[in-house]
Amino acid sequence: MTTSSETVSYAVPRPCPKSGNPFLLTGQTILITGAAGGIGSETAKLCARLGATVLATDRAGCADLVRAIGNEGGKAEGLDLDLAARGSVEALADWADMADTVIMAAGAYQIVSWDSPNWESAMDLAMDVNLRVPALLARAFVDRMVDRGGGRMVLVGSMAASTGGSFAGIGPHYAISKGGLHTLIRWLTTRYGSKNLLVNGVAPGTVFTAMNSDNPRLAEVVARQPMGRAVQPEEIAAPLAFLCSPAASFVSGAILDVNGANYLR
Repeated sequence: MTTSSETVSYAVPRPCPKSGNPFLLTGQTILITGAAGGIGSETAKLCARLGATVLATDRAGCADLVRAIGNEGGKAEGLDLDLAARGSVEALADWADMADTVIMAAGAYQIVSWDSPNWESAMDLAMDVNLRVPALLARAFVDRMVDRGGGRMVLVGSMAASTGGSFAGIGPHYAISKGGLHTLIRWLTTRYGSKNLLVNGVAPGTVFTAMNSDNPRLAEVVARQPMGRAVQPEEIAAPLAFLCSPAASFVSGAILDVNGANYLR
């Protein structure tokens, strides 16, 4: 369990300071789920470089990430946990009970067509990891944050929530789960925005991570996009870190599109 002598969260929304660097995260304790690879790993490293103490969790194990952050002079602790397992969210909340900010980067993405006999299990997994777990995490942390004066939550959504999907032939399970996640962001903002809790999201376009690198149509699809490439995980990490910073002190209920102009609204 991480403890702190502070009674007020470092992430409590206050007007952006007129001096100093408003993008630094010094003093914050930031919990990051899905931290072992991809977007979560790059976000953890960046937040540590910006001064935050990182609490990293992932079912794949966080020892390498914690070691890498420590080698760069940063502060990090890790907890290996499968958040889809019953009771895991409560265990995580007890371990990271003093987190100022929670970044929910864990996600599940299976390439399964609508008419596949495996689609139902893919749907169950997507809804479980991409929607149920974030909702449970929010329930576990909001009261703790509000009691300390406020805090921040940043959720990783997807362009697919608005477009219905990035690849032809892929079933709707992923898009449905991320659409629900975007709704969760708006609901939490409506419910807790007056209590100094900032809840925001980032909606990436096609990201080059291990989760979708085995898609045989990846190169074909991104070649047709305006920037002609997939977004890199570190290009999502930076907007996530921004939403944790004093620079985003008046950003609430936003879902930032980071898709290289692949989807405009």
